[in-house]
This record gives sequence, C-alpha cells and structure tokens, in this order.
Amino acid sequence: MIIENKLREKAKKLLSELDLIIGYAPGSDQLKVSPVFIEAADDTEKMIFNKFCINNLATYSYFLSNQIKGKFGIILKPCDIKSIIQLISEGLLVRDRINIIAVGCSGIIDYKKIAKEIPGAKITYAGIENGNLIINTSDKTFELKPENFYADKCYTCKIYDKPIIYDEFIENDKKPDILLREEYEDIDNFEKLNSNEINNYWDIQFSRCIRCYACRNICPLEICKDKCISQLDEPHWQSQKINSTEGKFFQLIRVMHLAGRCTECGECERVCPMNIPVLKLMKKVNKEINRLFNFKPGISIDDKPPLLTFKNIEKNIDEEKLI
Repeated sequence: MIIENKLREKAKKLLSELDLIIGYAPGSDQLKVSPVFIEAADDTEKMIFNKFCINNLATYSYFLSNQIKGKFGIILKPCDIKSIIQLISEGLLVRDRINIIAVGCSGIIDYKKIAKEIPGAKITYAGIENGNLIINTSDKTFELKPENFYADKCYTCKIYDKPIIYDEFIENDKKPDILLREEYEDIDNFEKLNSNEINNYWDIQFSRCIRCYACRNICPLEICKDKCISQLDEPHWQSQKINSTEGKFFQLIRVMHLAGRCTECGECERVCPMNIPVLKLMKKVNKEINRLFNFKPGISIDDKPPLLTFKNIEKNIDEEKLI
C-alpha cells in the first residue's frame, strides 16, 4: 500500500533523532494487529497501517515517557491524538518528549462486529479487495461491505484527515465512505427509556463484569493502575466478589475518574471479554460535561478538564436546583 510505504520511509528518517517509534505490525489473528516498538531502521519494514489498526497506541505514551530518557515517536490516527492532547493538558505528558506521526484514516474495522457476523469460524484471511471486506474461513468466503463493520466512533468522526496537532502528517490515499450520524444519537435514544428500564439494563450488563480490569488497564488516561482504589487493602473500598453490585461500583468509579477526560477512543469496550458496553457510560457523562461546562476532552492542550479545576460559580449550573 502507498500509505505504508510513506509511513516506513518517514519512520526510517525519524529514527535518527528518536529513541524508538511505536507503530502497528501484523497480529497472530487475521483480524487483529499488534503494537510494535521500532528502534532500528531495518525494522520499519514490520510496520503496517490498514483498516484493522483499531488499537489506540496512545495508551503506551505515559508509561513510555517515564521509562526512556529521550524522545519517542508514535503512530496515531487523528482520533487517537485526542488522548495525547488530554494527557498533555493535564500535565501527564510533556509535548516536547513525543513526536506525533499522524496518519490519515479511512475508517477502522471492528473485529468484534465481524465475529458476530461469522460466529465461531476460524478465519484464514481478512483484507480489503475492490472496496469490499473479504473474509475467508476454512470452508467459506464472505464478501462484506466495510461500512457495516466500522468501529462505532468512525460513524461520528469528522477529523479522519484533520489531526488537531501533529509533528508529521501522512495523508491517506483512501477516504472513508461512511454515512455520519449525530455525535450522541445513541445516547439520546437510550435516554428515552424510563429509569427502571435503564437500571435493569445496567444491572444485567454489570452482572457479567468479571473485574478483569482490562478496561482500566488499556485506557490511555487511567495512569494510576498501581494505586487503583478498587484494589487497595487500606482503605478497603471494594470486595473481590463477582456480582452486579460490585461490577457497577467499579465502573462508576471509572466513570467519575474519567469525567471530562475520556476521549471516547473505545479501547475499554474493545478489550472487554464480556462485551459490556462500558463506553456508553463514558459518552453519557461526556454529553453532560459538554452541556454544563461547554467542554470536550482532547481538543486543546491549554484547556483543563472542568472537574480538575475549581470555580466559585459555574454559569451553566443553577446550584440551588441541585439541593
């Protein structure tokens, strides 16, 4: 692919001034890719970029910045750059330590949606041919329309080729063919349910939470993994029981921790082994944060999240109505 050749060429040149570059490489599964940490120019041939690069590599940035002394590069889709912006705005990442290599995006395939379409089948090949998504199994070939299998965030993305900040930008020769929806259309529809229906919905969802902490561990903004209150012995906030109550408590801790910070990259939901729609909670809180404070995370390195600041008076909140 043209874009991969451009990416590899750019990475080779940048390695003369960077300690390493984080990018994508083929995974063991045909539908998945793996992160790759490139330190030598010859290894740039391992790097790929295609519609299966759903991972948000920003999740490595905070910890890597504390592990190496020099400067590192990272391959990011425009939507993933919002996570870097948020980290910088909170003082968790130094802008000069990171070289942002933005790559234009043509839409990213959600492998979980493929698994639902072709349940239980062993996939021997997955690729885009003539604009179609071709999936080969051991006994059948499927020809699917990519627009039906993109990650949910792709259907509301308007910055696929307009990264907010970057040091290098590699334009994609392909553009997404996606019919965009309103940003919080799914949340608006969910809010039409009554309170009992909503509570029952989440009780069912969280009854399946096994508290593996995959959602927390993958999140680019949850950098306090070793000090998470859900696992502290003192003070002891949460038991190790696996049930709806404990699952809900853990997720509500996460929601408040990420209120006004979550950039809705979708990594938490992607890695959840129980397929719990945890991003729906984050999007609901983000919608309210935007309504109350006119703030969206991951847009400006100069803006602090409203819940990390303090004002005597918030003009959009009638405090007397909250009592």
